[in-house]
Amino acid sequence: MRDLIALAAKVPAIIAALHRLRKGLSPVASRPELGYVANYLSMISGEIPAPQQSAALSAYLVAAVDHGFNASTFTARVIASTGSDAASCLIGGLGSLAGPLHGGAPSRALDTLDAIGAVENIDPWITEQVLAGERIMGFGHPVYRTEDPRSALLKEVARGFGGERVEFAVAVEERIPVLLEQLKPGRALHTNLEFYAAIVMELCGLERALLTPTFAVARVLGWCANILEQCDDPKIIRPSARYVGPAAPQPLP
Repeated sequence: MRDLIALAAKVPAIIAALHRLRKGLSPVASRPELGYVANYLSMISGEIPAPQQSAALSAYLVAAVDHGFNASTFTARVIASTGSDAASCLIGGLGSLAGPLHGGAPSRALDTLDAIGAVENIDPWITEQVLAGERIMGFGHPVYRTEDPRSALLKEVARGFGGERVEFAVAVEERIPVLLEQLKPGRALHTNLEFYAAIVMELCGLERALLTPTFAVARVLGWCANILEQCDDPKIIRPSARYVGPAAPQPLP
């Protein structure tokens, strides 16, 4: 447990330091008088964040801390079940965030808004994507078939900031169900965590390159809890598989 706590505490500091170094800036030390979230934002920007930004990002981190056996958590638990060390378990979880369908989704949700550009482009852009069978990033979830409750929470957080960006995001969200009912009757598509999470993180001053790392700042605590739980079970996780390929060749008589 001590190793996991130490590693989890280092993740936001490492992310902030690497981000600044890549921009040619010196890392910023943490401030003892600031809380966890305010310190993270401060170590990134070099400035003390506004209270609203700290509260908004805190809401996101709490909403994203854990969510069942998602890809990254399952990866971390599988590694833990082998008896591996804490660092290897967390690295495995981090590696699963590289793809666009898990941790990489928030920045791509902003790309969707940028691609649409304006309210008058919502209908033609969404129509083109749906008819082409393309995925609309920020929408849809493998578990939820209704609105993601985390999305509803972050939508209200975003509305607390107000502004054209938030209003545009809400307009996009409201049009998609209407268009889908016309184009694909019976097919529901709702916002997932990443859609409004991306808006909230953007409003907190985080660049797109930091959205997935910030997701890791939240989820690393969930990984740690799952790793500890998995360590209490001495059995290795080894899912069974069923062959569905061509039948084996038959011997000649």
